[in-house]
Amino acid sequence: MKRMIVLPLLCSAIASSQTVRVLKFSEAKEFRMGKVISKRIVHPEIGARQITLNYSPTVAGHEFSQHVHDASDDTIVIFKGEADLRQGDSRHRFKAGQSVFVPAGQIHGTITMADGTEMISFQTPPDMALYTGSRDSSKAGAGPPKGVITPGAVKFVSFAAKNGLFMHPGTGAKRIAAGYRRLASGERFTHEVNAGAEAVIFVRQGAVQVSIAGGSQTAGERDAVFAQGPAKLELRNTSGSEAIIVHALAPPQSGRGQSAPGGRHSP
Repeated sequence: MKRMIVLPLLCSAIASSQTVRVLKFSEAKEFRMGKVISKRIVHPEIGARQITLNYSPTVAGHEFSQHVHDASDDTIVIFKGEADLRQGDSRHRFKAGQSVFVPAGQIHGTITMADGTEMISFQTPPDMALYTGSRDSSKAGAGPPKGVITPGAVKFVSFAAKNGLFMHPGTGAKRIAAGYRRLASGERFTHEVNAGAEAVIFVRQGAVQVSIAGGSQTAGERDAVFAQGPAKLELRNTSGSEAIIVHALAPPQSGRGQSAPGGRHSP
């Protein structure tokens, strides 16, 4: 039996202070690293301060050039295909259903190993230099990335069999809590966002209805929901079939890194 969660109504003062938006994938901006052309969905230009969301479809042989985030961590989630996480001359294969956590300061890049590969990535906090091209070590005249390669620092985690958090402080990711969830038709999911924190929900499959300031909007496949706290996200799967979402919170709520930062319940 699924767990039922009773949610109190938010008072009007809190509701009016919420910042919750549906970001359409069709409005995402392109950026290039090496041969990979990605889309930035959540980024500083739309007001993000704690987290970004990028979408990267690639083909075999294309490389997202090696780079370093000086002060932000990178969480990569692969939905389809496979790729190698490259650090200098070393390569580590990861496939659909796996996530990679790269701490700040670590040299890294990806080499796609299968056509039709799809990945998303979160940087916490944002690294605007990634979008300007100044991180692209494949450019003519560019020097090698300045960072370190620490054995064991990069973590590989499987998420496909989970219905909850797969990346959090307990796995070494101190600036993000990320989860993977499958929602049955009509099923609801709630997500608490504390003051100063930001949350992103990426719709991998299906569509969800999002409660926003007394109304609602729909986020379809590859759309994202972005919230800046204090806020309470309330979603409902409006697909006729299963919906799949990836949710991320930055920074994680104190003391709750090992448990889901939200709940879900049947209609």
